[in-house]
Amino acid sequence: MKSKVAFLLLIVLAVFSILLAGCVPAVSTPPATDEAPDVALTQIAQATEAPPPPTATSTPLPGLVILLAQAEAQPEQVQAFQTTLAELAAQDGLRFETRAQAGELDESVRIVVVLAPDPGLASLAVAHPQIHFLSVAIPGVQAQGNISALASQGERPDWQGFLAGYLAAVITENWRVGVISRSDSPAGNAARLGFTNGAIFFCGLCRPAVPPFFQYPLSATLAAGAGPEAQQVAADSLLNSVVQTVYVFPGAGDNFLLEYLAKAGVRIIGGSAPAPEFRARWVAAIHSNLLSVLRESWDDLLGSSGGLSLSPALEISDVNSEFLSPGRLRLVDQMRQDLLSDFIDTGVDPLSGEAR
Repeated sequence: MKSKVAFLLLIVLAVFSILLAGCVPAVSTPPATDEAPDVALTQIAQATEAPPPPTATSTPLPGLVILLAQAEAQPEQVQAFQTTLAELAAQDGLRFETRAQAGELDESVRIVVVLAPDPGLASLAVAHPQIHFLSVAIPGVQAQGNISALASQGERPDWQGFLAGYLAAVITENWRVGVISRSDSPAGNAARLGFTNGAIFFCGLCRPAVPPFFQYPLSATLAAGAGPEAQQVAADSLLNSVVQTVYVFPGAGDNFLLEYLAKAGVRIIGGSAPAPEFRARWVAAIHSNLLSVLRESWDDLLGSSGGLSLSPALEISDVNSEFLSPGRLRLVDQMRQDLLSDFIDTGVDPLSGEAR
């Protein structure tokens, strides 16, 4: 009996030992390879390597706007375009330069604005097809290719003269009006003939209802640089015919002429703001405003490679309401708009100054 009990205990102990051995977790040993040390060393080397030195990169300069104005260009026009173009360029983050000669034109040049006289614009445009050129009041230069043109027929002195003649006839009794213009330039001839046609457009035969009976409108001319004596003779030729309103085309005479006319009691139409000494006899200024067109078209010019044709603006400014009432001003302004839209033709060739 005791031997059976001992045998059963041995069996139980054996089973328990087997079960206990099965609960011990197996320890796995990763297989040894030759690659592991190399990978670790490579990672350490990469971590300790110095970063490459920074490389210097050049920042491209902003685009360039050039005003090309030769020594023969009108100083007042050059100064006005310098101020306006510098402002427009700065607004778009561009650089601006004024040059007397084209010089080197690289890929940074966005646009070259060219003032009269013509520096050989056609050749420049052919030599630099990637650059946009804007011709300003250079007669005969048409918009084509990489050339845009502002006032391709000049500043239209025939428009200025026509509108001045129309205005003078509107405000003057018995149509006693006259013009003093340049005798030695096509622009002066165009303004003089334009004035005559503008006055006649309003008053027809322009015959006074009361004496003295002169055939209005009348005209006088002055050469460039004419002195006070010649200016007085030209003024007297109109005053002796009882002219009451005179249009003085820019460049004909100087302040002496304007003061002389003012002291004689006539009304004056001019091309720029009046000086204080003759403001009391001033009617209005009539002029082409190229700068206003440049401002209005600037975005189009920068976004274009050429071929834009822009007409000059015709403006009435410095109006004296004592002589030009709001109603008459509206009438004259309608004529201004008709000229700009080519609804009315002046009958004058603006390039030659002769009748069409």
